[in-house]
Amino acid sequence: MLRLRKLNFSCRSFYVAVFFAAALTLSCRPGGAAYLANGKDAGDDLFTHRVVPRIEIQIPPDSMKVLRDYHQVWRQPRPERIDVKVTVREGNQTYTNVAVHLKGSFSYQDIDDKPSLTLKFDKFAPGQRFHGLQKIHLNNSVQDPTYLCETLARELFNETGVPAPRAGHAFVRINGRNAGFYVLLEGSNKQFVRRHFESAKGNLYDGGSGGDVTKALQVDSGESPNDRSDLTNLVKAARERISDNRLEKLQRVLDVERFRTFAALEVFLVHWDGYCAGAPNNYRVFHDTTRDKMVFMPHGMDQLFGVSSSTEFSITPAFKGLVANGLFSIPEERQRYRDRIAALLTNECSARSLHARVDRIVEQLRPALAREPDLRAQLDSTVRGLKSRITARVASVERQLNERERFLAFNADGTAHLTGWQFKGTLDRPALGSRTSENGKQLLQVRARGNMPSSGAWRRTVLLEKGHYELSAVARAEGINHSATNTGVILRVSGERSTKGLSTNASWTPLRYEFDVHGIANAELICEFRGAQGSGYFETSTLKLTRKGPPRAVKLEDEK
Repeated sequence: MLRLRKLNFSCRSFYVAVFFAAALTLSCRPGGAAYLANGKDAGDDLFTHRVVPRIEIQIPPDSMKVLRDYHQVWRQPRPERIDVKVTVREGNQTYTNVAVHLKGSFSYQDIDDKPSLTLKFDKFAPGQRFHGLQKIHLNNSVQDPTYLCETLARELFNETGVPAPRAGHAFVRINGRNAGFYVLLEGSNKQFVRRHFESAKGNLYDGGSGGDVTKALQVDSGESPNDRSDLTNLVKAARERISDNRLEKLQRVLDVERFRTFAALEVFLVHWDGYCAGAPNNYRVFHDTTRDKMVFMPHGMDQLFGVSSSTEFSITPAFKGLVANGLFSIPEERQRYRDRIAALLTNECSARSLHARVDRIVEQLRPALAREPDLRAQLDSTVRGLKSRITARVASVERQLNERERFLAFNADGTAHLTGWQFKGTLDRPALGSRTSENGKQLLQVRARGNMPSSGAWRRTVLLEKGHYELSAVARAEGINHSATNTGVILRVSGERSTKGLSTNASWTPLRYEFDVHGIANAELICEFRGAQGSGYFETSTLKLTRKGPPRAVKLEDEK
């Protein structure tokens, strides 16, 4: 009996040894389906050791037709993204039945240009992996000629405790055509979640296509995609009117410490197209069920350190994301947020540290660029510009931290006359802004350009204490199409989308807009004209903000 037990134990040991030997062999293969430690080392060669694969994508005619028929137009509803089957080769490794679709919004390009692509290796071939990964994205990086912003930013987020899919690089050929150099991103899926959290059961929400947590966000992974109570609870907490109660409620449902770092890095990097200071846009949020906390994660970081914005970007912007606005309007949390930025400035985000990080990434890429002299020269040139922007941004953040925040000063009658307005048009449909005069009156003008709907606004950001406010001015619209909708002049604060108060009057008309501040906030005041033709005018001497008392009482219907 004893001899039999020893024999059984010996057999089990033999099979266990064979299993682990096989796993080790597979893990060493570029396309191996099994990676050790439950896949936690998947992609390390791409993202840590900077292996730059040369990817050949072979798309059959029927799949090519589907991709050619797909077109994404900026700010128009996105068509359904259809996965087609392709073959992918890297060196001697071949991957069959790989699912591919086109991606991108403002950076979208057609399949015959330099398309951005999502590749799912296991959708039609269960168990298939690319360097251990189930899903990757290939970004054309048309908005970032350095090809480094995604890599730099995602490293920083991960190293400061905020999970972010990693970034590397690749060369891509499509049906024998050289598509060029790409940014390769780790997919946001259950495999990614498992690398950072004890459980992947919670919902991973995609805010990448725009919309706050109040929207019906797409679920990328999770075991309860139809249960949105986690988002509902987060929204309720962020909308709590009383500051002390709001903080307590947010602490119950939100990983506040991680969110503070998430926000501080978004703003430090001038990620203007992100969640906190953006539309909001480009983010993920995961429900960590083991702690019952929501965790925000970054996305789409190809325009940093002043690209399409300014290195003078405020470290306390008008927080547009509901959660950011709710948290950082609480005085003590606002100070903790500033303290977190100060800590980043001293450590991970000092100019010296950021320059060294850029240099390290570039040096790791140089062997892969040895056969690409033009690309190497471009990279060297654009890196100098990136490092210059980093230096300017660090100096701006340091200066802003040393300055005291100043609340808007009101006269004895509770009014403040507003100066210092700055014009800003949209990226895709910009209007024109100018200062002009008429009968001795100084005016702010917004003029439509072309026959397409355009938008532009004069903006002024002010720091306000808790209270109820009224923004007012005298304005008029000229040369507009009165049969068109959403046309005319309007006053509002950033984040307000209602057309209530929109005026089409050609004569000078008083405009008013009322709003509340629950805590403290940088409110971005807006004088806007909308329309495909014509102009809007605002008389500068009439632009004022009036403090009218405490915030209004909440009606039940306002909470819906």
